[in-house]
Amino acid sequence: MAVMYAADRMRPSRPLALVLLALALACRREESFTATGDVVAVDEAGVRVTLRHEDIPGLMPAMTMAFPARSRAVVAGLTVGTRVRFELARTGQQLVVTRLEPVGTASAPRPGIHDHTPHHGGVVTMVGMRHLEAVATPAGRIRVYLTDVWRRPLPLDDVAGTVTLDLPDGRPVVALAAHGDALEAAVPSGATRELRAHVRLTRADEVLEANYVLPVGAGSLGAAGLPAEGCLPPAGDVAPGVRRPRCTIAFANPVTFVATTPSGNTAIVAVAGAGVTAWQMPEMTFTLGFEAAPAVEAPAKAAPHPDAVNWIAVSPDGREAVVAIENRLLVHALASGRLARELPPFRGAIRSIAWARDLLLVSLFYDPAAHLVSAADGREIRRLEVEREGAGVALAPAASAAAVGSELGAIGIFDLRVNAPPRLLLDSSRAAAALAYSGDRLVSASADGVVRTWELASGAVGARGQAAVGLMRLAVAPGGRLVASAGLDHTIRLHDIATGSLVEAISWHRAAVWGLAWAGTTLVSGDGAGELAVWDISDRLQTQ
Repeated sequence: MAVMYAADRMRPSRPLALVLLALALACRREESFTATGDVVAVDEAGVRVTLRHEDIPGLMPAMTMAFPARSRAVVAGLTVGTRVRFELARTGQQLVVTRLEPVGTASAPRPGIHDHTPHHGGVVTMVGMRHLEAVATPAGRIRVYLTDVWRRPLPLDDVAGTVTLDLPDGRPVVALAAHGDALEAAVPSGATRELRAHVRLTRADEVLEANYVLPVGAGSLGAAGLPAEGCLPPAGDVAPGVRRPRCTIAFANPVTFVATTPSGNTAIVAVAGAGVTAWQMPEMTFTLGFEAAPAVEAPAKAAPHPDAVNWIAVSPDGREAVVAIENRLLVHALASGRLARELPPFRGAIRSIAWARDLLLVSLFYDPAAHLVSAADGREIRRLEVEREGAGVALAPAASAAAVGSELGAIGIFDLRVNAPPRLLLDSSRAAAALAYSGDRLVSASADGVVRTWELASGAVGARGQAAVGLMRLAVAPGGRLVASAGLDHTIRLHDIATGSLVEAISWHRAAVWGLAWAGTTLVSGDGAGELAVWDISDRLQTQ
């Protein structure tokens, strides 16, 4: 009895137990916030909504931001231009919209909102200073929405247009007619999951043209700016002994970056104003488009401009790609192109990125340090200081070491296992613009026009290859025998990594080469005139 009595005294009474249980549950309960805002974009397939919201007390100031919704039912039937009262739930660091209640019509779009997202579930591209959004519906209609640079709808009474459709049985041209706030046409039967379309609009003295791959209903994201003919062998003859691209693609806008997956089976291409697309290699066949960057608040006096990708880095497992646009890092799932997460923005424009294990190394223009951050949440782990301004960066595959180029030419080698000053590699007074690890070597391309192979054990230059002043891109071939470099002089050069000797100079591009990446024995290059070329380099790799 005494033992039972003591145990009874230690056990809380039933009312007290209920109070303790309620307190425990409250500690794990979601925080809830209520605010008002305007619907900027709705993505029912991705279950996301972009809101230009007012201050949310206790959470964040007024801004434009994309939020995931708790379920598709939350965003079903929601239209752009609606003013809503909404609820946000926060669990840990995640914010989710749980309820949206229409309360009126949104205020008009205004300068200061940098927005290239779809407002009607379609695909957006910029043509000059106009936005065109095209939508294909399961009911057999195609709609085209025309807005200005700030996404304000333009009148359609003086707009005429056609759409050329790429169908299995031909390429019919159908007229577009104004219908409400869009231009619309019926689509002949034949389109299945995706519809390829070329839109041509005339408005006063403007001619606006754009190519699209449009999803028919929910599912894929589609893409804009892809030439209908795809990757074709170049026209005309070449002189004997001159290398000829296997195929080329002529984009309307500059190619700003090219990356490839570690397996070499996918190339990722960024085109200014037309977004990012993935292509199957070695055929260079379009696979999918990447989700547009969420709209952001910009300074009211900021000049409007199309999005242009600074850099792309692919995760070591090939499942994700991080895309840098100005000061933003957007991580996409490569299987779907969907935005997986956006990392916290930096204070300056991003210059270079490397990815190893679960870490990203990022350099910025006018910043004397590179930033080692978590690829999962962008949390800064370490600052790697260099002289004056960081330039090219590289991470060793095991993330045990990092290389950071300086604007003054030095390259700092940081041992990431200890907190110690870097070892300096010195051989140039010009910026080390691009770096890459290759086994126990480091390869650099500098603004002085020299490609260097550094022996990391001694810190000495093992080989030098003379290229051209203005090098910007560097790509080491699989196997580490050849390195390709390119930049402002339009020429791609292949050097032997071990000796520095010039293996071949490829002179085909007519503008600065901003994209350069290997996919197995295939080299992909893209330039500032929008020309992308696919090169078969197997002959050189087999003889090295």
